Amino acid sequence: MLLANVRPPPLALNEGNIPDQEPFVLVMNHYDRPGVGAWWGPMVLMRSVAARRRREPRELNFVVAREWWYPRGPGRAVKQPLTRWFFGRLAKTYGLVLVPPVVESDALRGQGVVAVRRAIRLTGSANPKLVCIAPEGRTGPHQTLCEPPRGAGIFLMLLTHGALPCLPAGISEREEHTLAVNFGPPFHLHVDRTRSRAEQDAAAARQVMVEIGKTLPERMWGVYREDIAKARAALVARPDF
Repeated sequence: MLLANVRPPPLALNEGNIPDQEPFVLVMNHYDRPGVGAWWGPMVLMRSVAARRRREPRELNFVVAREWWYPRGPGRAVKQPLTRWFFGRLAKTYGLVLVPPVVESDALRGQGVVAVRRAIRLTGSANPKLVCIAPEGRTGPHQTLCEPPRGAGIFLMLLTHGALPCLPAGISEREEHTLAVNFGPPFHLHVDRTRSRAEQDAAAARQVMVEIGKTLPERMWGVYREDIAKARAALVARPDF
């Protein structure tokens, strides 16, 4: 496996939080930088989940962008079609769920409907599959958390079907550029269904991002810094029964 040749070897922390039998939806931050591709963290996730699970399913079905987006120039003309072809081949081999890239473009509006329905079917069957998604769809400034696009919260609500827990995982780098994946405790989405669709969307996305943030170093909290700090403070203040 490729991870066997990575130096220093990646860390997987708190793997005991991975449900060993029950299905779940894995939610992670989107992490990459020059020299560290966005695929390295998911490879650690796949290894950890497969090793921890005592029953099927053991494989993760990743929701990923179908292509790298370039607004203009050679990238748009050459690189974008190539990445779309390459990711399409990967999807057929590894069961990826391909969605349009997260960009502010009306031209892509509505193009992810088929992929969304496919993902929802995966988690809604009698034997739910394991789906993994990075709600942000992109890495924030300096690898910090950023807000997911509109609709991400509703998508997560549909993926969990009001029953499946979410398993948060934070991808970061520690000392000497050691890649680390930290698993947090599973949680259920709690959203007031009497609120407007837009409010439910925002609330679900915020809850998921805060839970992911709790697994990350403070320097990566980004736009959720205040919410994560409050959540951690509440956790410390909770009586130990």
